[in-house]
Amino acid sequence: MLETTNNGYQRSAWYWGAGFLIVGYFCMGRSFAYWGIPPLHLFIGEIALGCFLFWGPVSARGRWPWVVANSLSLRRYKQLLLAFLAFGLFQVFRGILLGHPALSSVRDLAFNYYPIYFFLGVWVASNDPDFLPKLLRVAAFANGFYGILYILVLSRLAWFFPGVSQDISPVPVFGQPLFSGVILLGLLSVEEDLARVWPLLLLNAAVLIGMVTRGEWLGFAAGLFIWAWLTKNMRRVVLGAAVVLVILAAMYVTNFSIDAPEGRGGTISAGALVGRVIAPVDSDLASDFTAEASVHEATAAFRTLWWIAIWESVHESVSRTLFGHGYGYPLGDLVPYLEGDFIRTPHNVFFYALGYTGWVGVLIFALLQVEIARLSWAVYRKTDQPYAFVSWMAMLIYSLFTAFFETPYGAIPFYLLMGCACSPVLYPKGCMSSPASRLVSRANTLNPLPGTAG
Repeated sequence: MLETTNNGYQRSAWYWGAGFLIVGYFCMGRSFAYWGIPPLHLFIGEIALGCFLFWGPVSARGRWPWVVANSLSLRRYKQLLLAFLAFGLFQVFRGILLGHPALSSVRDLAFNYYPIYFFLGVWVASNDPDFLPKLLRVAAFANGFYGILYILVLSRLAWFFPGVSQDISPVPVFGQPLFSGVILLGLLSVEEDLARVWPLLLLNAAVLIGMVTRGEWLGFAAGLFIWAWLTKNMRRVVLGAAVVLVILAAMYVTNFSIDAPEGRGGTISAGALVGRVIAPVDSDLASDFTAEASVHEATAAFRTLWWIAIWESVHESVSRTLFGHGYGYPLGDLVPYLEGDFIRTPHNVFFYALGYTGWVGVLIFALLQVEIARLSWAVYRKTDQPYAFVSWMAMLIYSLFTAFFETPYGAIPFYLLMGCACSPVLYPKGCMSSPASRLVSRANTLNPLPGTAG
């Protein structure tokens, strides 16, 4: 069923479904990813993707994911995606032949098929160019209020999903918000009057601080710096930074301190936050700010030693250097303190790709990301809107310190959001909006419209 807006754009269940997926993953992260039927390994991300491929939106030339992939503007993305998928299938069969668990080998293929979600993002934003700004406002509202509740109450509730495999850690009913920095960058990019959304800015800045995730802080800071470089709008940059600094200053003046959310460890206070940032670099200096400096230093060392072990094991032979250990391999067994534990991700996308797929896999994944960056940059050059490129950079940096592209709660919202943000590459020159149905009815194949970047 289609709903026609006042602007003449059409909305379908996929319009609302894409928004629901993005907001759900933004706010609840891993917990939202487990919506579905855990005992059967059927989860919302895979269910939605299957429905999109086989029963997705229909255009004048056929089903959207198959039609839009023929656009000259997206041809390079399609080619790299096909290569990425084919290489992933190769790694599945290779992992099984090497004796790795078949279920684990197949599960790791998700890393290669999640980029298909990019096409759904393109479709949604092409049907309604206002989708992304509206989505960011809704996400800011939901993430702000849910995130505060999570930090104060929900993270401390011992409620877990039933039917989850015993091989993995229990999945709490209420998951961690993971995209506060991306939401803040979005509000800075799309809102004409920040004074109208200052409560949302404060709420999401508080969640960004309260989740005490150093990788997200670094991604947000890098995104803010790039946004300033591209827009030269220092007033907005100062406002964006000031929102965070005002909260930190208020915490310092009031001597505010509470326990960090369950699973994050430590405390939330001005001194503890400074110490958490410094600890991986200088534990002695960090101890001047927090008594938890050694714990934060150990967390960084824990991952660094694992990354070194992955690097060394991959380079022990030519085949591993080229193709890694193959999907299904227990990477945790490379270090004694993880041996026997089912931990499949080293919380760094580079070492994840290197460990499982070798340098060939790293290269293909890097080329796919470079293509998204190229499309994002094309959008900036065409519209003067930097959010696509800025958010891509912020999330890529974040993925170097957390489980991201190898998980549904990181990869699916990333590719959906980037598809939405990159959709203007399909619009005719001088036109910032064009329904997807109009695009596919112009020719027998979806070639670039006059003036479209190719």
